[in-house]
Amino acid sequence: MQRRFHFRSGEWMLGEKVYILGILNVTPDSFSDGSPWHGDPAYQVDKAERLVADGADGLDLGAESTRPGYQSIAPEEEWARLKPVLAAVRQALPTVPLSIDTHKAWVAERALDAGADIINDIWGFSRDVRIASVTARYGAGAVLMYNEDANPRQPVDGERIRQFFLAQSAVAREQGIGAEALLMDPGIGFRIEGDESWRVLRMLDRFRGIGAGLLVGHSRKRFLGQAAGISQASDRDGVTAVLSALLAADGQVDVLRVHNVAQTRQAISIAKQWRRFRGGH
Repeated sequence: MQRRFHFRSGEWMLGEKVYILGILNVTPDSFSDGSPWHGDPAYQVDKAERLVADGADGLDLGAESTRPGYQSIAPEEEWARLKPVLAAVRQALPTVPLSIDTHKAWVAERALDAGADIINDIWGFSRDVRIASVTARYGAGAVLMYNEDANPRQPVDGERIRQFFLAQSAVAREQGIGAEALLMDPGIGFRIEGDESWRVLRMLDRFRGIGAGLLVGHSRKRFLGQAAGISQASDRDGVTAVLSALLAADGQVDVLRVHNVAQTRQAISIAKQWRRFRGGH
């Protein structure tokens, strides 16, 4: 049966291709590419247009860094950063789906009112009780990421993640958000770190069927640097692309959230050919 991910401005037909969500950081302190230029709408429009030209199917804008050890900022500050960039990008790219990386209902409501299509919540509707109702009211799509404040030394198994997704999709359903408007994200680099990242990525099939599909945000994460001996996050695009190809070849992932769209698109193209000719000689 054909799967669809619905959001405000349209839908993605899942299973036919792996979609790419290009990262547009609107923060001065991102773990991988923080810059004071990120608050400049002209700079961000130029970057957004390049990401789309490189093959991004949508863009994910975030105005609060969630790097390891981050300190949350006030909703007003987050929106002050996001507002001018979102307005400029929406005007420049009126048909490109825009996702907003926020877990605050106050910010989500303003972003949706300004034309955003998807809410990407790193707490999966578990931190701010209003964000699900706000998302529902605007008919937006949502990404629910697995995340918990549990003891970081406690291993996370697949069943724990699955139960979180079931519980939070029920929260979404109670507010009128159907499964077809939800993507599940296992939260690589957040609650899931180190070798656990690899184990979770090998069990993605356990999380299928809860929402419309699965999103993985592995780009430039520390576990890739640890495996490849790359300390600088901005130097991890190559290994990110390798893992993108492996995930695409496995056929379990529907959306990849990445910084370097061009390398990811190329890697997915190779994975597609690998799957096509895997049974041949």
